[in-house]
Amino acid sequence: MINNLFSGLSGKPPEQLLDSSLQTALLTNTSIDPNKSNVDLKCIYKASKDGFSAIDFHKLCDGRGSGLVVILTKSGKTFGGFNPLGWDSTDDYGNTNSAFLWFQKGSGAGASSSFEKCNVLSGGNAAIFDYATGGPQFGSGDLIIGPPKAAIMGGFAGPNMEDTSVNAGDLRKATTASFGGAYDSGSGWPRGSHNVVEVEVYANGNIQPRSSGGGFKLWPF
Repeated sequence: MINNLFSGLSGKPPEQLLDSSLQTALLTNTSIDPNKSNVDLKCIYKASKDGFSAIDFHKLCDGRGSGLVVILTKSGKTFGGFNPLGWDSTDDYGNTNSAFLWFQKGSGAGASSSFEKCNVLSGGNAAIFDYATGGPQFGSGDLIIGPPKAAIMGGFAGPNMEDTSVNAGDLRKATTASFGGAYDSGSGWPRGSHNVVEVEVYANGNIQPRSSGGGFKLWPF
């Protein structure tokens, strides 16, 4: 992972942020555990190749099931989160006890000792936010990658909301909560604002994408 440090500082993302051993270590006993016979873990979204807009993210990740998010910042930090619920551009939040955040602790080659998990707090309330115009979001502010320009949850806020591209977030920007939140993020969690060099999402390649990427939805009355 030391190559990620140089990639972050240079602004040139590597071909892959996580090697297979770290992927397996992070995802053991999850819904996309690579050791399961029905799981074919694939990188389904790579921002430097597929685009940094939240629209690009949802186009490739909606309807693909659980996903592991990995980001690399310009300061060389590597971290992310596991979303067991997946994404569907619902403009809603989801509760789950299976989500977690994680961060790289050093420059190891991918052994399980080189990362730390931050588990969701008991109850898993509002663990995952799924804005149609935003990137991956864990908790209300624990980790937000590509925040929407106008975050609207389950409601209508004017004609521009129907054109999701107008309000689409830029995944080159990420923020992490400075205190509290939905996850037990202790010392070592990279708090603050971050300039992002790369975002990757890993999911089960056996779950095929559906034709629609979701988008604007009216709240059911």
